[in-house]
Amino acid sequence: MLFAGLVGVQCFFVLSGFLVATSYRRLKSPLRFLWHRALRLFPGCWLCLAFTALVLGPIIYFTSFHTSGYFEQKPSPLGYIWHNLVVPRHQIGIGGLVADNPRGTDLNGSLWTLFYEGACYLFVAGIGAVGLLGRGRFVWLALWVLAMMGCAFYSSGVALGLASRLYDTSGKLLCLHFVAGVVWAAFPEIAAVIVRRHWPALLGAVTLVAAWRLHGGACVSPLLLPLILFWLAMHLPLRDWENRLGGDYSYGLYVFGYPVQQTLAHFGVHHAGFGPYFFTSFGGALVLAVLSWRFVEAPALGLKRIFDRPTSP
Repeated sequence: MLFAGLVGVQCFFVLSGFLVATSYRRLKSPLRFLWHRALRLFPGCWLCLAFTALVLGPIIYFTSFHTSGYFEQKPSPLGYIWHNLVVPRHQIGIGGLVADNPRGTDLNGSLWTLFYEGACYLFVAGIGAVGLLGRGRFVWLALWVLAMMGCAFYSSGVALGLASRLYDTSGKLLCLHFVAGVVWAAFPEIAAVIVRRHWPALLGAVTLVAAWRLHGGACVSPLLLPLILFWLAMHLPLRDWENRLGGDYSYGLYVFGYPVQQTLAHFGVHHAGFGPYFFTSFGGALVLAVLSWRFVEAPALGLKRIFDRPTSP
């Protein structure tokens, strides 16, 4: 399950890299780009922090101890919100809540990826500002090839010292997948030609499965996952999916899923088996994701144009 979750997050980072880089190519402004990214990243996260600390936390506390004093705990509920506003995971828990859960006192383990996501946004703003998403994209491609060579050396045990530290954590590998999506966005005309054909995606899928089986997937997945994902996006009947659902609930599902699961585990729902636990946690997270989108995320995204230049009449 942990492996499946990691692959899922890698897929997300590939798609995020492509969409975010495409957004920068359209906006052509670091300030506007970062403003748009902040509106997408922070409001939903802040709502999740507040909901966890002010709604789920008290429920867990009072059903555990049947006493007052929730807000006097250390680390504190308000500190959980404040300390995680800019850098999530600076405070991972509140007091000793859910200490008996299988995952311990961590109230939202999913937030660990947001630091890397934010770093990747800054990275795109930087390479965009110096022209490496436009005229200088072939320089960027050369840098990407060097990065992949370094990953191959690391996977084979050749890279040593400082070089090896570029690839030695799951977060850094996620960034490599994000960058893979950025490369495809920098060469949209080539990407479109490749994904129209079926055999590259099929060959990539077979190769990737074999690499995972041989424990070498970390080296090739940044190369092959984009090929497979973009082929699926072009050939499966999933276009305009967001409008069909009435909103983009993916981010809300991601950030609310873990605290909902921890709350359900506190009440012992996980003992009922995987099926009941999965469907109740998914349903609860989906309800919160829909509310988050309707009342927080979508209104926040309505502020995107605040830095747009007024058009001439």
